[in-house]
Amino acid sequence: MPPIPAASAATIPTPSRVLVTVKQLVAVQPALSEGGVRWDLFNRDINGLTKIGAIFRRGRRILIDPEAYLRWLETRIERVG
Repeated sequence: MPPIPAASAATIPTPSRVLVTVKQLVAVQPALSEGGVRWDLFNRDINGLTKIGAIFRRGRRILIDPEAYLRWLETRIERVG
């Protein structure tokens, strides 16, 4: 059997979406609190997070598309000034 060329490893596609956990999201977005994000997730069917496709569930783990979550959050934030 011939060896697999090294270039074949480079053919793995880059994911079009990055999914993160609540803790990972809060780590890169310091203005967000873990409790606040979890509250949004708890109410995801009411507040529209599920509808826009920002939330994924794999077993017990809930994963978040950070770009979609932040777009959703922009529609919910009260702007001052």
